Amino acid sequence: MKNRIIKRKQGEIIFCAFILLGATISPSFAQGAGRRQIAEGNKQYAEGKFDEASDKYRDAEASNPESPIVHFNIGDALYKKRKYEEALQAYQKALQKSADVQMQSQSHYNLGNTYFRLNKWQESLLSYQEALKLNPADQDAKYNLEYVRAKVKENAQKQNQDQQDPVNPSENAKKLKTQAETLAAKGQYRAAYELLMKGLQSDKTVAAYQAFIERIKNVSDIEEKI
Repeated sequence: MKNRIIKRKQGEIIFCAFILLGATISPSFAQGAGRRQIAEGNKQYAEGKFDEASDKYRDAEASNPESPIVHFNIGDALYKKRKYEEALQAYQKALQKSADVQMQSQSHYNLGNTYFRLNKWQESLLSYQEALKLNPADQDAKYNLEYVRAKVKENAQKQNQDQQDPVNPSENAKKLKTQAETLAAKGQYRAAYELLMKGLQSDKTVAAYQAFIERIKNVSDIEEKI
């Protein structure tokens, strides 16, 4: 049974697979343009040296900018560095530059993982679905798809529950509300707002007066602009 962790395909494995399977590769790459830098980058990647690996992949990109393998590996290094927005761009380039079904499937898969890290769950779901259209046998993609679906459902249920269960203010929250109303009656709206916001840090039930907090904040903001 797999752990409940988003599974991720590795850039160096993809590189080897594409060479061995003889997938569509540009003539310049087949002749060696960028290949040495990719191999060096894969070595650094395997050792956890992701900055160095990224540099090598960028060197390979300069030698062979049309290789989808290069962009895929750049995405892997960026993902490991938690530069998820940049990783998205790299995987998207890999998709655009490849007509190979396996490369496209792998790219969609990693896009799904990257979107998940960015909390873009709907985009993550769509990416896993695309990966499975291209490779229905991908068990990792199936697992991740169901995992994210469960997260989306859980989040929706939590939001519904929060809406259905109003917050009941504690006695402390009620006292703070009374003090804030007194300050507001004196025209001290900023002080009233800050009192409730400070109280909210230690007593979450102060959130029961969220509408009141927003009103005095709005009044305070208007007064400060006058």
